[in-house]
This record gives sequence, C-alpha cells and structure tokens, in this order.
Amino acid sequence: MKEMVKKLLKILLVLITSMIVVYLLLTIPAFYGWCEENQLLVDNDEILSQVDSSKIQELGNRIGMFEQLMKEDLQNIQNGTYDGEEGLSLAKYYDPLGCSVWSYMRLEIQTIINSYFTISILSGVAITIAYVVITSKKMNVVLKFAIGYFGVMLIVPPIYMYSWTYRFWDILTTYSHMPKYFYIGYTMIFVLMYVVNYKVGTKMAKELNQAIKKEY
Repeated sequence: MKEMVKKLLKILLVLITSMIVVYLLLTIPAFYGWCEENQLLVDNDEILSQVDSSKIQELGNRIGMFEQLMKEDLQNIQNGTYDGEEGLSLAKYYDPLGCSVWSYMRLEIQTIINSYFTISILSGVAITIAYVVITSKKMNVVLKFAIGYFGVMLIVPPIYMYSWTYRFWDILTTYSHMPKYFYIGYTMIFVLMYVVNYKVGTKMAKELNQAIKKEY
C-alpha cells in the first residue's frame, strides 16, 4: 500500500512540476516579447533615440479609440441620449483616458496569462504519461515508444485543437496547427527520460549483480 501511495505521489509531483515549468517557459518569453514590442524596456538615458515613434502612434490610436467611445458615452449620459444601460458604462465612474490605458494593459496581460494554460496542461499530462510508461518494468521498449511517444503524439493535437475551436478537424489541419515546440520539446524530453531511466536501471542491475557475487 505504501509503495502504491509513493508511486502516486511521484506521478502527481511530475504532473504538477511539468505543467508549471512548461507554463513558465512559454509565458515569461511571451511577456518579455510584449514588453519589447511596446518598448517598455528602453533605457531612460537613451529613450529618445531608441523609441519607435510609429509604435507609440499605434499605441495611441488603440487607446484613443476606446477613450473616444467612453467620452461619447459620457456625453450621451449627460444629455440623456445614452441607449445602453447607464450603470454599465465605465465612463460614468472613471476617467476616460486612465480607464482606456488600464483596459488596454489589462486585456494584453490577461491574453498573455491565459494563452498557455491549455498547452501547459496537455504537455504536463503528456510528460507524466511518458514518465509512467518509461519507468514501467512490465513494458518492453517497443510498447513504451508506441504508447508513451507515438500514442501521445497522435492524441494530444486533436485535444488541443478541440479545446480552442470546440470541433475536430481533418488530420492535416490538426497536426499542422499544433505548436511546433510541442513536437520538438516532447521528443527531447521523452528521449532524455528514456536514456536516464535506462542508465539508472543498468547501473542498479550491475550493482545488484555485484552484490550477489560477493555473497556467493
């Protein structure tokens, strides 16, 4: 019973750790890229020479459109011509410019935070399956690769596509739209886990044989 509990705890640890690591590996670069795109990492001493004015203009246009809509809502509320539910208009409670900047930042950051949940969960499950299969002593090499590698590669992409579109697609669309880093990353992790497990198993078998020889 204790061995079963230990094994389940190890599997759970692998699952949680792999999901967190994959999520951070994808989200941190995405956030860094967003900061670079919006020129938030420019050195203050060289800001005038490094900032792209067209990017600033583009940012101003995005925020300006939302600000203008809020001002129009506020004007309509004051004039009594607002056709929406008055209590739902942010313009009645917040400064249009400040709320526009806040809304833009919130939407962009939430998009980054939420973008990699699905792929992180699926990658974590895939890595956990690989761990269970590779460390199994009851499976031969062919079965381990068939289930742990090819099986995962066949099953994960359709689930990923369905999670985004809520429908299944043809084979070409399904497997071509799966992020390439999943195929590359999972292949590297599977091979690495297999090699490490093989070397550990070989070393343990060698030590066991030597211990038996000493006894006899």
